[in-house]
Amino acid sequence: MSSRAATSAAPAGSGSTGTVVTANESEFKISLSSTTFTPGRYTFIAKNVGQAPHALEIDGPGVSDRKTPTISPGASTPVTVALQKGSYEVYCPVDSHKAMGMDLHITVS
Repeated sequence: MSSRAATSAAPAGSGSTGTVVTANESEFKISLSSTTFTPGRYTFIAKNVGQAPHALEIDGPGVSDRKTPTISPGASTPVTVALQKGSYEVYCPVDSHKAMGMDLHITVS
């Protein structure tokens, strides 16, 4: 498995990053730089602005278990997905972070 540079917004071999959305993660919330989504390719830059390790996972139509590796405090890493019309869950899969509030739902229309 290849690793991606934490400072790179373009995953190797992706061809296109599409729309870039920043996902700031802290204890215990996620805030996205965009709240409006249309079908297409998106690169979510997960930035750990907190003190604990976090990660970012996206699940929804056509996207299952797409996630970043665990991100250390102060670091960031991208995850690129193709979003279709529908509802998606964006959350932190680390420990019980999702249950503690690191869970968003976005609608692509």
